[in-house]
Amino acid sequence: MAVPDPKTPDPVLHDPEFAELIEYFRSELPNRVRALEATAAEQDAEGLQRLAHQLKGAAPGFGFQDVGEAARKVEESLRSAEPTERSIERVRAELDSLIVLCRSYFPSSDRAA
Repeated sequence: MAVPDPKTPDPVLHDPEFAELIEYFRSELPNRVRALEATAAEQDAEGLQRLAHQLKGAAPGFGFQDVGEAARKVEESLRSAEPTERSIERVRAELDSLIVLCRSYFPSSDRAA
């Protein structure tokens, strides 16, 4: 099992009972990545901003601060753009970084996804 950031001061993240919730979050990451990829392929900037916002909020609660920060960058880039500039290509680098980072936490059975 990949352990969240060990620098996290919150002792609940190291609680064995919390490990099950962390694993649940990790098991859902492949679905979140598929949703990000599909939304980007549809050029749906609003949908991508919403998905990034959800991931930004959820990930740190499970100890994945780096995922939350990467999702924040995607969300902020889309939010700060003028409506006519809200293209997926504008945030492609941030989005790709977020996806690679999420994949690094996939359960081993989903790594090839």
